[in-house]
Amino acid sequence: MSIHPTAVVHESVQLGLEVEIGPYSVIEEGVLIGDHCRIGAHAFVGPHTTLGKGVEIHMNAVVGHEPQDLAWAREPSSCEIGEGSILREFVTVHRASRPGGVTRIGSSCLLMVGSHVAHDCEVGDGVIMANHCSLAGHVTVGAGAFLSANSLVHQFCRIGRLVMLGGAAVAVQDIPPFMLSTGDRAVVRGVNVIGLRRSGISSDIRRAIQDAHRLIYRSSKTIPESAQLLHQSEIAEVQEMASFIGESARGIAAGAVTVQLPSNSGGEKT
Repeated sequence: MSIHPTAVVHESVQLGLEVEIGPYSVIEEGVLIGDHCRIGAHAFVGPHTTLGKGVEIHMNAVVGHEPQDLAWAREPSSCEIGEGSILREFVTVHRASRPGGVTRIGSSCLLMVGSHVAHDCEVGDGVIMANHCSLAGHVTVGAGAFLSANSLVHQFCRIGRLVMLGGAAVAVQDIPPFMLSTGDRAVVRGVNVIGLRRSGISSDIRRAIQDAHRLIYRSSKTIPESAQLLHQSEIAEVQEMASFIGESARGIAAGAVTVQLPSNSGGEKT
């Protein structure tokens, strides 16, 4: 165990084996730090935060601080970071604003420089948030999603499993699982085929997901009609999409509009 003499560690903090705490970091009361965690210089870990085994918190990151919610009445709440997750420089993760609530980051996540997770968010395992990505309060992000740099997610939105959200995208409605979404009012462009391949999803299931995408976004069916048809599928991933749509409170993001440009009739290609 290595605790720098300038670090401020509350006497109630529970420390696992081989924990490293860097200079000028502050660890407040009731924090539980698992084995092999590393906390960098000038980091802050707020009260009643739990860090799983092998978590890395880099310099100047803030984890478990007070929520930015005017309705918060200073009731006790907490924050949890799953095993093996890495929070890079200047990341902020705020604890929940509801009494007894939890802001939760899953295992094996990577939150890059300056990314922000607001109060009451639920971030699944293996999620990557690139530089300066921000989640508003009560956002849910499914396992394996990739949120690109400077992307923003509106409060109470849900990002489905294995979604790819493009750079600087602004998600104001739910993004169904396995989709690729971009735009300053994020729309669904297609299926996140590369992400599915990397996750080991078979070609047959990928084709079924692409068929489901076409039904939702390219057919004349309404969204409820599409969801009802998808529920009849024997493929779990397609049923997952149907359930996600059926549970949406904000509605799902629209599909991208394809514009057919006029052909160049002059014969010369430009």
